[in-house]
Amino acid sequence: MLNPYLFKMKPYPLRMLVDIHAFCNARCGMCPYPKYAKTQSQGHMTWDAYAKIIDEFSEMGRQYNFTPELSYCYMGEVFLANHVEKYVQHATDQNIKVYLNTNAHVMTPEKIDALLATGFNGDFYISSHTHNPKTYKRIMGLEYQQTLDNILYLLAHYDPSKVLIRGVDDRWEPGDKETWFDFWEPKGVKIEYLEPISRCGSVKRLLPSNLKTQIKEEKPVRLYGCQNNLPLYEMIVLYDGRAVMCCQDMGREHVFGNVITEGVATVWNGDNRVNTVKRLYNGSKNSASFLCSKCEYALTASELVTSVFSKAIGKLKPSASAVTCEV
Repeated sequence: MLNPYLFKMKPYPLRMLVDIHAFCNARCGMCPYPKYAKTQSQGHMTWDAYAKIIDEFSEMGRQYNFTPELSYCYMGEVFLANHVEKYVQHATDQNIKVYLNTNAHVMTPEKIDALLATGFNGDFYISSHTHNPKTYKRIMGLEYQQTLDNILYLLAHYDPSKVLIRGVDDRWEPGDKETWFDFWEPKGVKIEYLEPISRCGSVKRLLPSNLKTQIKEEKPVRLYGCQNNLPLYEMIVLYDGRAVMCCQDMGREHVFGNVITEGVATVWNGDNRVNTVKRLYNGSKNSASFLCSKCEYALTASELVTSVFSKAIGKLKPSASAVTCEV
């Protein structure tokens, strides 16, 4: 089957998630960070490396006539960085649209003020899993009141319509869902309620039964793309410059190269990345251990047909609201 989405591959990413550091203050039960933090290398990106990446990404926007989009820390908490506003300012000065993913627990009023003083007008995507302090602490390992105070301060000083509150229902208590909606809906924010996913099997208890069977029996799988098409337009860069498959690749299973030493364009257009993405989209047989074979967002042939009709061929247009990487 000829996959129409393959024609949407471009010689540049439309969006980047850059890890200016690799640390998170939360310990969410539906996230593999607590596990990987013990086994993966962690660190901070140097300013020179960050500036190099941003400068090249900005030049791509000028060369190909599009507005690049940027966010930070696909598996970490951006506000753990010192002077987030400095990173944001450097990107926005170069016509890059920045949005922020955060759990808001360390997004203090002082940090909010410093960020807004730069003229920042991008979106905030805030992961706040329930309005029940007990459930919240069980899921995220954080104190809810501190998070809530920070979010309410932001809403008092910023346009609520630019704030999205994301809730992942990982075994919420009875009534938590209704209370969560009832609290946030009157605030004028956007709301996104989600079921947890396994992050390509990284959180085994969340892996759907059909994928568990597939992996156990080592069944080869024919794949026809991604529900969100993230590998076609989004580049994930670790703190040390390595680029991985997508924001679901928290195990760093597919490393395409290093954008600090090789450059964004070279890694994006390299055979390593291009051939791996084609494995996902061209219907070839993949082993059950292949990253995308373990992902809930991967498409079968029938799901591809449905996706093509629902997205109206030729209108693949990413936006920050399509982000599925919550913190």
